[in-house]
Parts: sequence; structure tokens; C-alpha cells
Amino acid sequence: MRIAAVLLGAVLYALALPPFDWSICGWVAMLPLLLAIRGVSTRSAFRYGLLGGYAFGWAITWSIAEMGAEYFRLPMPLTVAAFALYYLVVCGVPFALFSAGAALALRSGSWERSQLVIPLVWVASELFRVRVIGQPWALLGYTQHDHLALLQVAACTGVYGISFLLVLGAAAVAEAMSRLFNGAGTRSAMRPLMVPAAVVGACWLGGALFLREAPSDGSAAREIAIVQTNVSPARYWTRSYTQSQVSAHVLATNTLAGSEHPALIVWPENSVPRYLEREPMLAVELAGVAVRHHADILFGGPRYENGKVYNTARLITATGRNGGHYDKRRLLLFAEEKPFVSLAARGPSETPEEFSPGTDSGLLSSFVRLGVSICHEITYPDLIAREVSDGADLLVNIANDGWLDAGYEFAGRQHLAMAVFRAVETRRWVIRAATTGTSAVIDPYGRVTASQRPGTSGVVRARVAGRSTLTPYALFGDWFAFACVGIAVAVLAWDPARRAARRAVPAQLPATS
Repeated sequence: MRIAAVLLGAVLYALALPPFDWSICGWVAMLPLLLAIRGVSTRSAFRYGLLGGYAFGWAITWSIAEMGAEYFRLPMPLTVAAFALYYLVVCGVPFALFSAGAALALRSGSWERSQLVIPLVWVASELFRVRVIGQPWALLGYTQHDHLALLQVAACTGVYGISFLLVLGAAAVAEAMSRLFNGAGTRSAMRPLMVPAAVVGACWLGGALFLREAPSDGSAAREIAIVQTNVSPARYWTRSYTQSQVSAHVLATNTLAGSEHPALIVWPENSVPRYLEREPMLAVELAGVAVRHHADILFGGPRYENGKVYNTARLITATGRNGGHYDKRRLLLFAEEKPFVSLAARGPSETPEEFSPGTDSGLLSSFVRLGVSICHEITYPDLIAREVSDGADLLVNIANDGWLDAGYEFAGRQHLAMAVFRAVETRRWVIRAATTGTSAVIDPYGRVTASQRPGTSGVVRARVAGRSTLTPYALFGDWFAFACVGIAVAVLAWDPARRAARRAVPAQLPATS
């Protein structure tokens, strides 16, 4: 029964995320695991958490093995084995640490104490997953991306604040159910729900009131355009593939009427999969597109310098000049970087998987200062907050989710859900351009104002504005998550029940001869 409960929790977690978006499941996704670890040892709780995290990994990206087999050209059994090990470490270990910490809290004998510690430990496990393991995909808070009033909390706490509320509620429900099963009355069972309900209700009400008074950008907004061509990704950047990619984006851009002159046109990641350093005529062609439309153009492609290849976002100004570039800093392990292979002193390659990480911030100057991120970099809250604190007035994310989606359209939707939080955390407009979708524009309060469905082609037009104010999250970063870590460690280390038991043991006198 306990194993079945743990697996059920993983399924509920997946159902709460896109493409299903049954957000109510996010409130009970951790409930089965919390029930399963009640009354078991810390070691057993660790094992249940390891299983829960492992199942969670497969549940949220169920087609990952199919994608991996195609991308890495590996047999399916070997791909499944590789991802099984990956999920065991990346997802299983954080869940296991949470379960062990929650089991310790439950054994304290004080419900009030465990009610505080359990959500704190969960936030600590998520911070561990993001900062130590480096895998921020699908944190629990993202399940509530559609609930605008609630997610306004993220402007102070980041996504971790929403995760805290979800686990706070799940822990209260688990305690209430345990009391009912043990024969307690209804009044006793309802008591653990009161404080979480009040906290969640206050956050929700506060967010709703804030949204009613939220100022609009009005006349400061400028027109932008996003091009989504739905061209499938390719393993090798051949000349024919390059021509088809560039042509598709140029043709889509040319559908803008002659009287329409957006301030910025955004093409997705790898929309120009050639090295402009070695193909000046292609650079001239792209400059001509920018001049013809009187618009800056931001697009993705490779860049070669000093024997290294970078996954880069380039900007061409409306006057046809080089507006600078940004090199992706957080590369995908094995897909974009190979930890055991040196890439130094290599020539440009047509295989889009051998990149070096960039080192500079993603700030580029267009009609406002752009904070640029590439693909899954938008899932790193601290990275985006740092760009805003460095001076970004508008956030732009270019992506290519085609490999990960494998035709099921879940990755682009999950990606968009996470980008919503970056808008709220920083109070910045977010422009997201994805080759196969979902391309969208998100306002500073998390509302998707325009979008292009995944698996389709088209041009998204919207009005956005630059902003310069800084939220508490942009100023102080993951202060809430680190505070959760510190408090959880302190409370777990100071266990009054264990201390009382030690004091109750009489001192042993030394033996006498």
C-alpha cells in the first residue's frame, strides 16, 4: 500500500503540470508520500522518497526515452537505463532527503512543530535540486501557474513560496486524515487545517487585491513580434537545413505588413544555424531584413571564437548593425556539453551539441535593455533575477523544445508555465520565442497576453514595455528558500522529545571491584 501511495503521488504531480493542468492535484501531490512515511523509520522514509522522486521524473517527462534514443542514436534499452539512473539521482535524492526530514519531524510528537518543518524541508529539497544538482525543471509551485492571485507571492519569495504553501496544505490534510483514521472526532481532525487555510487564504486575497490595483504600462508599451516556424530540429546543421530554417523565418517575418514596424522581432534558438563569422553574406542578408522592417532582430545560432563554439543569441539593430550577442551559460548536460571531452581549439562543427558555456550576463540594448536567456535558462530563478538586478528592463527567452517534446507538445507548455513565474518574480514582461512552441508574451503579473499554439507556425504580435523597478526577489534572490533551509536544520537539530528522553536515562555509575 505504501509503495502504491508513493507512485500515486508521482502521477498526481504530473497531472498538475501542463499539458494536463489539473492544478488541484498540486495541492495533494505530496499527500500520498506524507501518508506513506508516517510511522516508519528515517531510513525507510528515505527509500520511499527515493522511489517517489524516481517515479516523478518519469511521470513529468514520459517521452524522454524516445527523445533520447533518437537524439543520441542509442538503443532504447540503453537509453531507458541511462535515464533511469539520471532520475534516480536528480529527482530521487532530493525527494529522499525531504522524506527523511519529514519523517524526523513527524516523530517529534508535536503536530505544530511538524506542520512548520515539513514545508520548510520541502523548500530546502527544491533549493538543493536547483542549486546543487542543477535541475530546476517542474518545481511543485509551477503547478499553480494559472492561479494569478496566488502566484503574486513569488514577487517576494520566488516559486519556492508557492511550493511552501502547497506542502503546508498537503501536510495539514495528511494530519487530518491520520486523526480520522485513528478515531479522533471531526473537530480534532479539522484543527490542523485552520492555520494553513488562513495562510493560503491571506496570500490569495492579498494577490487578488494587488492585481486589482496593478498599474498598466499604457503609452510606454511598444510593438514586438515573435516568429514561430514549427521547423523540426535536426541532428546535423547541413546546408539544406540551414537554408530551410533561415528561409522559413525570413518568409514569416515578411508577412508583417509594410506599415507595421515593431521595435523588436524575435526568432527562436538556432533559427540561424550557421556561423556568421564565416558567412558574411548571410549576415548581410539578415541585416537587410532588419533594415527593411525598421526593427531590431534577436535570433539564435552558433558563434565561433578562439577555438570555442557557443550557443548564442545575436542582435541586429534596425540600422543593420551588430547589436551584440549573449552566449548561453547553463548548458544541457550531454546534449550541449560533454563533461569528459575538451572542446578547446576545435573548429566550427555542424553537430549542434558541442558548446562552451558563456561567462557574461545576457544584457543587450534594443529599444530597452534586454535580459536574454536561451532555452531552459528561463527555469533558473536566480539566473533571471540576477539579469534584472544587473539592469534588464525586459526579459527575452529563445528556445527550441522540439527535441524534448518528441511530438507530444508537453515540454513547450511546461516551459511556458515556468516562464510565467519569472515574469512575476521580477515584474518584467517576458517574451518567449520557441521554434515549435509555445511562443508567448507574458505580462509582469503572469498573464499570457498573446501566444502561438505548439505545433503551429505564425507571428505573434503584442505590446510590451520596459520596467526598472526591483521586486524583493530581484533584490534579495532566494532569501526565502535559504531561510527555509536554516530554520529546518535548526528545528530538526533541536528535538525536545529526544533531549527529554536523554535526560530521563539515569547516569551509569562506574563498576567497582
